[in-house]
Amino acid sequence: MIHNKLKYNFEIIPGKLTSFEKTLLKLEQIRYIENPKRFYRESAYLKRVDGKISYYYLFSKIKSNNFNRGSDYLTHGIDFYRGSFHAQMVRGLINYCNLKDNSKILDPFCGSGTTLVEAALLGFNSIGIDINPIACLNSIIKTGLLKYNNTISRTTLEYDLKYFNNEDFSNQKFNIVLKKDFEYLLGLFIYTRILSMEKRLNMTKETAYTIVLDKLNFILKKYNFLKKRITINEGESKILFNDNLSQIKTFPNSSFDAIITSPPYLNLIDYIEEDINKIKYLFNEWEIQQLKTQSIGNRILNNQKSHLDYWNKIMKIIEEMYRILKNNSFLVFIIGNYGSMRSIYLSHFENSGFFIERILKRKIVNIKKKDNFEYVFFARKKS
Repeated sequence: MIHNKLKYNFEIIPGKLTSFEKTLLKLEQIRYIENPKRFYRESAYLKRVDGKISYYYLFSKIKSNNFNRGSDYLTHGIDFYRGSFHAQMVRGLINYCNLKDNSKILDPFCGSGTTLVEAALLGFNSIGIDINPIACLNSIIKTGLLKYNNTISRTTLEYDLKYFNNEDFSNQKFNIVLKKDFEYLLGLFIYTRILSMEKRLNMTKETAYTIVLDKLNFILKKYNFLKKRITINEGESKILFNDNLSQIKTFPNSSFDAIITSPPYLNLIDYIEEDINKIKYLFNEWEIQQLKTQSIGNRILNNQKSHLDYWNKIMKIIEEMYRILKNNSFLVFIIGNYGSMRSIYLSHFENSGFFIERILKRKIVNIKKKDNFEYVFFARKKS
Protein backbone atom coordinates (compact mmCIF):
# COMPACT_ATOMS: atom_id res chain seq x y z
CA MET A 1 0.00 0.00 0.00
CA ILE A 2 1.18 3.56 -0.73
CA HIS A 3 2.82 5.41 2.16
CA ASN A 4 0.81 8.41 3.36
CA LYS A 5 3.71 10.83 2.74
CA LEU A 6 3.87 9.99 -0.98
CA LYS A 7 1.88 12.25 -3.28
CA TYR A 8 0.10 10.32 -5.99
CA ASN A 9 -2.88 10.58 -8.30
CA PHE A 10 -4.49 7.29 -9.31
CA GLU A 11 -7.52 6.81 -11.56
CA ILE A 12 -8.94 3.29 -11.39
CA ILE A 13 -9.95 1.37 -14.53
CA PRO A 14 -13.66 2.01 -15.32
CA GLY A 15 -16.00 -0.65 -13.97
CA LYS A 16 -16.58 -2.12 -10.55
CA LEU A 17 -13.58 -3.92 -9.06
CA THR A 18 -14.15 -7.08 -7.06
CA SER A 19 -12.87 -7.27 -3.48
CA PHE A 20 -9.98 -9.43 -4.72
CA GLU A 21 -9.07 -6.87 -7.40
CA LYS A 22 -9.16 -4.05 -4.84
CA THR A 23 -6.75 -6.01 -2.66
CA LEU A 24 -4.40 -6.81 -5.53
CA LEU A 25 -4.50 -3.14 -6.61
CA LYS A 26 -3.16 -2.22 -3.17
CA LEU A 27 -0.55 -4.99 -3.23
CA GLU A 28 0.78 -4.13 -6.69
CA GLN A 29 1.49 -0.58 -5.55
CA ILE A 30 4.81 -1.81 -4.17
CA ARG A 31 5.96 -1.09 -7.72
CA TYR A 32 4.94 2.56 -7.37
CA ILE A 33 7.05 2.87 -4.24
CA GLU A 34 10.00 1.34 -6.08
CA ASN A 35 9.68 3.51 -9.20
CA PRO A 36 6.79 6.01 -9.35
CA LYS A 37 7.72 7.15 -12.86
CA ARG A 38 7.39 3.64 -14.32
CA PHE A 39 4.25 2.40 -12.58
CA TYR A 40 1.92 3.65 -15.33
CA ARG A 41 3.56 1.05 -17.59
CA GLU A 42 2.96 -1.75 -15.09
CA SER A 43 -0.31 -1.38 -13.18
CA ALA A 44 -3.09 -3.88 -13.88
CA TYR A 45 -5.97 -1.92 -12.36
CA LEU A 46 -5.32 1.78 -12.97
CA LYS A 47 -6.34 3.84 -15.99
CA ARG A 48 -4.03 6.73 -15.12
CA VAL A 49 -1.03 7.12 -12.84
CA ASP A 50 -0.12 10.71 -11.99
CA GLY A 51 -1.85 11.87 -15.15
CA LYS A 52 -0.25 9.29 -17.48
CA ILE A 53 -2.52 6.76 -19.15
CA SER A 54 -1.57 3.20 -18.19
CA TYR A 55 -0.23 0.65 -20.65
CA TYR A 56 -2.76 -1.89 -19.43
CA TYR A 57 -5.62 0.45 -20.31
CA LEU A 58 -4.20 0.89 -23.81
CA PHE A 59 -3.72 -2.88 -24.18
CA SER A 60 -7.27 -3.56 -22.98
CA LYS A 61 -8.69 -1.57 -25.90
CA ILE A 62 -7.23 -4.04 -28.41
CA LYS A 63 -9.90 -6.72 -28.05
CA SER A 64 -9.30 -10.30 -29.17
CA ASN A 65 -12.59 -11.73 -27.86
CA ASN A 66 -15.81 -10.47 -26.33
CA PHE A 67 -16.54 -13.00 -23.60
CA ASN A 68 -13.71 -13.18 -21.07
CA ARG A 69 -13.31 -9.95 -19.12
CA GLY A 70 -9.73 -9.31 -18.11
CA SER A 71 -8.37 -11.82 -20.64
CA ASP A 72 -9.92 -10.37 -23.77
CA TYR A 73 -7.07 -8.24 -25.10
CA LEU A 74 -4.04 -8.56 -27.38
CA THR A 75 -3.05 -12.18 -28.04
CA HIS A 76 -4.71 -13.57 -24.90
CA GLY A 77 -7.98 -14.21 -26.73
CA ILE A 78 -6.78 -15.71 -30.01
CA ASP A 79 -7.37 -19.29 -28.86
CA PHE A 80 -9.97 -21.11 -26.80
CA TYR A 81 -8.43 -22.84 -23.78
CA ARG A 82 -10.52 -24.04 -20.84
CA GLY A 83 -9.21 -23.15 -17.42
CA SER A 84 -6.83 -20.46 -18.67
CA PHE A 85 -5.42 -17.82 -16.33
CA HIS A 86 -7.04 -14.42 -15.86
CA ALA A 87 -4.55 -12.15 -17.64
CA GLN A 88 -5.24 -8.93 -15.73
CA MET A 89 -4.81 -10.81 -12.45
CA VAL A 90 -1.50 -12.32 -13.59
CA ARG A 91 -0.22 -8.84 -14.41
CA GLY A 92 -1.06 -7.73 -10.88
CA LEU A 93 0.58 -10.83 -9.39
CA ILE A 94 3.81 -10.19 -11.30
CA ASN A 95 3.79 -6.62 -9.99
CA TYR A 96 3.42 -7.83 -6.42
CA CYS A 97 6.50 -10.03 -6.84
CA ASN A 98 8.39 -6.73 -7.27
CA LEU A 99 10.99 -8.09 -9.68
CA LYS A 100 14.18 -6.38 -10.75
CA ASP A 101 15.11 -5.79 -14.38
CA ASN A 102 16.32 -8.93 -16.19
CA SER A 103 14.37 -11.19 -13.83
CA LYS A 104 13.21 -14.60 -15.06
CA ILE A 105 9.75 -16.06 -14.41
CA LEU A 106 8.73 -19.72 -14.63
CA ASP A 107 5.29 -21.17 -15.29
CA PRO A 108 5.67 -24.98 -15.06
CA PHE A 109 2.01 -25.51 -16.09
CA CYS A 110 1.94 -22.78 -18.73
CA GLY A 111 -1.25 -23.85 -20.53
CA SER A 112 -2.18 -21.23 -23.09
CA GLY A 113 0.66 -18.92 -22.09
CA THR A 114 -1.05 -16.17 -20.08
CA THR A 115 1.82 -15.76 -17.62
CA LEU A 116 4.33 -15.72 -20.47
CA VAL A 117 2.46 -13.02 -22.40
CA GLU A 118 2.12 -10.76 -19.36
CA ALA A 119 5.75 -11.33 -18.40
CA ALA A 120 6.78 -10.29 -21.92
CA LEU A 121 4.59 -7.18 -21.84
CA LEU A 122 6.19 -6.18 -18.53
CA GLY A 123 9.68 -6.71 -19.93
CA PHE A 124 10.57 -9.91 -18.06
CA ASN A 125 11.97 -13.11 -19.54
CA SER A 126 10.02 -16.30 -18.93
CA ILE A 127 9.98 -20.05 -19.42
CA GLY A 128 6.83 -22.13 -19.76
CA ILE A 129 6.44 -25.91 -19.62
CA ASP A 130 3.50 -28.06 -20.69
CA ILE A 131 2.84 -31.63 -21.82
CA ASN A 132 -0.06 -30.49 -24.01
CA PRO A 133 1.40 -29.88 -27.50
CA ILE A 134 -1.39 -27.49 -28.49
CA ALA A 135 -0.81 -25.42 -25.35
CA CYS A 136 2.88 -25.17 -26.27
CA LEU A 137 2.14 -24.19 -29.86
CA ASN A 138 -0.40 -21.59 -28.78
CA SER A 139 2.00 -20.14 -26.20
CA ILE A 140 4.74 -19.78 -28.81
CA ILE A 141 2.36 -17.93 -31.13
CA LYS A 142 0.81 -15.70 -28.46
CA THR A 143 4.21 -14.52 -27.25
CA GLY A 144 5.79 -14.44 -30.71
CA LEU A 145 3.08 -12.25 -32.21
CA LEU A 146 4.01 -9.50 -29.75
CA LYS A 147 7.22 -9.05 -31.76
CA TYR A 148 5.70 -9.74 -35.18
CA ASN A 149 5.80 -6.49 -37.13
CA ASN A 150 3.89 -7.67 -40.20
CA THR A 151 0.33 -8.57 -41.06
CA ILE A 152 -0.62 -11.94 -42.53
CA SER A 153 -1.52 -12.00 -46.21
CA ARG A 154 -4.46 -13.96 -47.55
CA THR A 155 -2.16 -15.39 -50.23
CA THR A 156 0.02 -16.87 -47.49
CA LEU A 157 -3.00 -18.43 -45.84
CA GLU A 158 -4.23 -19.96 -49.07
CA TYR A 159 -0.81 -21.56 -49.49
CA ASP A 160 -0.83 -22.74 -45.87
CA LEU A 161 -4.26 -24.30 -46.26
CA LYS A 162 -3.05 -26.44 -49.15
CA TYR A 163 0.28 -27.19 -47.48
CA PHE A 164 -1.04 -28.23 -44.07
CA ASN A 165 -3.88 -30.21 -45.63
CA ASN A 166 -1.17 -32.52 -46.96
CA GLU A 167 1.44 -32.23 -44.19
CA ASP A 168 2.43 -35.54 -42.57
CA PHE A 169 3.63 -35.45 -38.96
CA SER A 170 3.88 -39.23 -38.50
CA ASN A 171 7.69 -39.22 -38.64
CA GLN A 172 8.27 -35.86 -36.99
CA LYS A 173 9.06 -35.38 -33.31
CA PHE A 174 6.96 -32.52 -32.01
CA ASN A 175 9.89 -30.99 -30.13
CA ILE A 176 11.61 -30.66 -33.50
CA VAL A 177 8.47 -29.20 -35.09
CA LEU A 178 8.37 -26.49 -32.40
CA LYS A 179 11.90 -25.42 -33.36
CA LYS A 180 10.87 -24.53 -36.91
CA ASP A 181 10.72 -20.86 -37.90
CA PHE A 182 7.92 -18.65 -36.61
CA GLU A 183 6.22 -18.29 -40.00
CA TYR A 184 5.79 -22.07 -40.22
CA LEU A 185 4.49 -22.32 -36.64
CA LEU A 186 2.08 -19.45 -37.26
CA GLY A 187 0.68 -21.33 -40.25
CA LEU A 188 0.40 -24.49 -38.14
CA PHE A 189 -1.36 -22.59 -35.34
CA ILE A 190 -3.86 -21.12 -37.78
CA TYR A 191 -4.51 -24.50 -39.37
CA THR A 192 -5.14 -26.22 -36.02
CA ARG A 193 -7.51 -23.40 -35.06
CA ILE A 194 -9.35 -24.06 -38.32
CA LEU A 195 -9.65 -27.78 -37.53
CA SER A 196 -11.18 -26.93 -34.16
CA MET A 197 -13.63 -24.38 -35.57
CA GLU A 198 -14.59 -26.71 -38.43
CA LYS A 199 -15.56 -29.40 -35.92
CA ARG A 200 -17.03 -27.29 -33.10
CA LEU A 201 -18.80 -24.64 -35.18
CA ASN A 202 -19.61 -26.71 -38.27
CA MET A 203 -18.06 -24.24 -40.71
CA THR A 204 -15.88 -24.66 -43.78
CA LYS A 205 -12.11 -24.30 -43.55
CA GLU A 206 -12.25 -21.27 -45.85
CA THR A 207 -14.78 -19.46 -43.64
CA ALA A 208 -12.83 -20.29 -40.50
CA TYR A 209 -9.61 -19.08 -42.16
CA THR A 210 -11.18 -15.70 -42.87
CA ILE A 211 -12.34 -15.33 -39.26
CA VAL A 212 -8.93 -16.23 -37.84
CA LEU A 213 -7.08 -14.05 -40.36
CA ASP A 214 -9.24 -11.01 -39.63
CA LYS A 215 -8.78 -11.39 -35.87
CA LEU A 216 -5.00 -11.81 -36.02
CA ASN A 217 -4.51 -8.93 -38.44
CA PHE A 218 -6.74 -6.66 -36.34
CA ILE A 219 -4.58 -7.34 -33.29
CA LEU A 220 -1.32 -6.98 -35.20
CA LYS A 221 -2.30 -3.68 -36.83
CA LYS A 222 -3.54 -2.15 -33.57
CA TYR A 223 -0.63 -3.36 -31.46
CA ASN A 224 2.07 -2.40 -33.96
CA PHE A 225 0.50 1.06 -34.29
CA LEU A 226 0.47 1.37 -30.49
CA LYS A 227 4.16 0.43 -30.32
CA LYS A 228 4.96 3.45 -32.48
CA ARG A 229 3.39 5.70 -29.81
CA ILE A 230 4.76 4.13 -26.64
CA THR A 231 7.92 2.30 -25.58
CA ILE A 232 7.48 -1.44 -25.06
CA ASN A 233 10.51 -3.63 -24.45
CA GLU A 234 9.05 -7.14 -24.55
CA GLY A 235 10.79 -9.86 -22.59
CA GLU A 236 11.91 -13.11 -24.18
CA SER A 237 9.81 -16.27 -23.83
CA LYS A 238 10.82 -19.91 -24.09
CA ILE A 239 8.26 -22.71 -24.23
CA LEU A 240 9.23 -26.32 -23.50
CA PHE A 241 7.11 -29.30 -24.55
CA ASN A 242 7.87 -31.83 -21.84
CA ASP A 243 6.73 -33.55 -18.67
CA ASN A 244 6.66 -30.84 -16.00
CA LEU A 245 8.63 -32.67 -13.32
CA SER A 246 11.24 -34.07 -15.69
CA GLN A 247 11.90 -30.61 -17.14
CA ILE A 248 12.05 -28.81 -13.78
CA LYS A 249 14.68 -31.25 -12.57
CA THR A 250 17.03 -30.02 -15.30
CA PHE A 251 17.07 -26.42 -13.99
CA PRO A 252 19.95 -25.30 -11.73
CA ASN A 253 19.40 -24.33 -8.10
CA SER A 254 18.15 -20.77 -7.47
CA SER A 255 17.66 -19.98 -11.16
CA PHE A 256 14.25 -18.21 -11.14
CA ASP A 257 13.13 -14.91 -9.63
CA ALA A 258 9.45 -15.86 -9.49
CA ILE A 259 7.18 -18.81 -10.26
CA ILE A 260 3.55 -18.06 -11.13
CA THR A 261 1.35 -21.01 -12.01
CA SER A 262 -1.80 -23.04 -11.52
CA PRO A 263 -1.74 -26.85 -11.71
CA PRO A 264 -4.32 -29.00 -13.49
CA TYR A 265 -7.00 -30.04 -11.02
CA LEU A 266 -7.54 -33.70 -10.30
CA ASN A 267 -10.25 -35.28 -12.48
CA LEU A 268 -11.67 -31.93 -13.63
CA ILE A 269 -10.50 -31.23 -17.20
CA ASP A 270 -8.86 -33.65 -19.59
CA TYR A 271 -6.78 -31.10 -21.48
CA ILE A 272 -5.63 -33.61 -24.09
CA GLU A 273 -9.22 -34.58 -24.87
CA GLU A 274 -10.20 -30.89 -25.01
CA ASP A 275 -7.80 -30.43 -27.93
CA ILE A 276 -8.20 -33.90 -29.40
CA ASN A 277 -9.16 -32.78 -32.94
CA LYS A 278 -5.96 -30.75 -33.20
CA ILE A 279 -3.81 -33.37 -31.49
CA LYS A 280 -5.02 -36.15 -33.81
CA TYR A 281 -3.68 -34.09 -36.69
CA LEU A 282 -0.21 -34.09 -35.08
CA PHE A 283 0.01 -37.43 -33.22
CA ASN A 284 -0.96 -41.06 -33.71
CA GLU A 285 -3.17 -42.96 -31.26
CA TRP A 286 -0.28 -44.50 -29.34
CA GLU A 287 1.35 -41.09 -28.87
CA ILE A 288 -1.95 -39.60 -27.72
CA GLN A 289 -2.29 -42.28 -25.05
CA GLN A 290 1.23 -41.48 -23.87
CA LEU A 291 0.31 -37.82 -23.57
CA LYS A 292 -2.77 -38.69 -21.53
CA THR A 293 -0.74 -40.92 -19.23
CA GLN A 294 1.77 -38.14 -18.60
CA SER A 295 -0.89 -35.47 -18.04
CA ILE A 296 -1.36 -34.55 -14.39
CA GLY A 297 -4.93 -34.89 -13.10
CA ASN A 298 -6.34 -36.71 -16.12
CA ARG A 299 -9.99 -37.26 -15.26
CA ILE A 300 -10.17 -40.49 -17.26
CA LEU A 301 -7.78 -42.15 -14.81
CA ASN A 302 -10.15 -41.65 -11.89
CA ASN A 303 -9.06 -44.28 -9.39
CA GLN A 304 -7.17 -44.53 -6.10
CA LYS A 305 -3.80 -45.06 -7.78
CA SER A 306 -4.24 -42.02 -10.04
CA HIS A 307 -5.11 -39.88 -6.99
CA LEU A 308 -1.98 -41.07 -5.20
CA ASP A 309 0.15 -40.53 -8.30
CA TYR A 310 -1.27 -37.01 -8.68
CA TRP A 311 -0.36 -35.90 -5.16
CA ASN A 312 3.02 -37.63 -5.21
CA LYS A 313 3.95 -35.81 -8.40
CA ILE A 314 2.57 -32.48 -7.17
CA MET A 315 4.63 -32.83 -3.98
CA LYS A 316 7.80 -33.52 -5.96
CA ILE A 317 7.12 -30.53 -8.23
CA ILE A 318 6.65 -28.24 -5.21
CA GLU A 319 9.95 -29.47 -3.76
CA GLU A 320 11.69 -28.82 -7.08
CA MET A 321 10.13 -25.36 -7.36
CA TYR A 322 11.56 -24.53 -3.94
CA ARG A 323 15.00 -25.68 -5.09
CA ILE A 324 15.07 -23.64 -8.31
CA LEU A 325 13.58 -20.47 -6.80
CA LYS A 326 15.96 -17.78 -5.56
CA ASN A 327 15.98 -16.83 -1.88
CA ASN A 328 13.29 -14.33 -0.81
CA SER A 329 11.44 -14.91 -4.09
CA PHE A 330 7.77 -15.80 -4.56
CA LEU A 331 5.92 -18.85 -5.72
CA VAL A 332 2.42 -17.61 -6.58
CA PHE A 333 0.18 -20.66 -6.83
CA ILE A 334 -3.51 -20.60 -7.79
CA ILE A 335 -5.81 -23.50 -6.93
CA GLY A 336 -9.55 -24.04 -7.18
CA ASN A 337 -12.09 -24.60 -4.43
CA TYR A 338 -12.29 -28.38 -4.74
CA GLY A 339 -12.55 -30.68 -1.75
CA SER A 340 -9.67 -30.32 0.68
CA MET A 341 -7.17 -28.97 -1.86
CA ARG A 342 -6.50 -25.80 0.12
CA SER A 343 -5.36 -27.61 3.26
CA ILE A 344 -3.42 -30.26 1.32
CA TYR A 345 -1.48 -27.68 -0.69
CA LEU A 346 -0.87 -25.58 2.41
CA SER A 347 0.69 -28.61 4.09
CA HIS A 348 2.83 -29.39 1.02
CA PHE A 349 4.12 -25.81 0.79
CA GLU A 350 5.09 -25.68 4.45
CA ASN A 351 6.69 -29.14 4.41
CA SER A 352 8.81 -28.06 1.42
CA GLY A 353 10.14 -25.03 3.30
CA PHE A 354 7.95 -22.25 1.93
CA PHE A 355 6.69 -19.45 4.16
CA ILE A 356 3.06 -18.60 3.34
CA GLU A 357 2.96 -14.82 3.31
CA ARG A 358 -0.72 -14.55 2.46
CA ILE A 359 -3.65 -16.40 0.87
CA LEU A 360 -6.26 -14.50 -1.11
CA LYS A 361 -9.67 -15.77 -2.12
CA ARG A 362 -10.87 -14.82 -5.61
CA LYS A 363 -14.39 -15.29 -6.93
CA ILE A 364 -14.42 -16.41 -10.57
CA VAL A 365 -16.86 -13.96 -12.10
CA ASN A 366 -17.14 -15.42 -15.61
CA ILE A 367 -18.69 -18.71 -14.51
CA LYS A 368 -22.10 -19.01 -12.86
CA LYS A 369 -21.63 -21.58 -10.16
CA LYS A 370 -22.18 -21.58 -6.43
CA ASP A 371 -18.99 -21.21 -4.39
CA ASN A 372 -16.98 -20.80 -7.58
CA PHE A 373 -13.75 -19.28 -6.36
CA GLU A 374 -10.05 -19.98 -6.20
CA TYR A 375 -7.24 -19.45 -3.72
CA VAL A 376 -4.09 -17.51 -4.52
CA PHE A 377 -1.13 -18.60 -2.39
CA PHE A 378 1.82 -16.23 -1.98
CA ALA A 379 4.59 -18.57 -0.82
CA ARG A 380 8.05 -17.12 -0.24
CA LYS A 381 11.34 -18.98 -0.18
CA LYS A 382 13.06 -17.59 2.89
CA SER A 383 16.83 -17.15 2.87
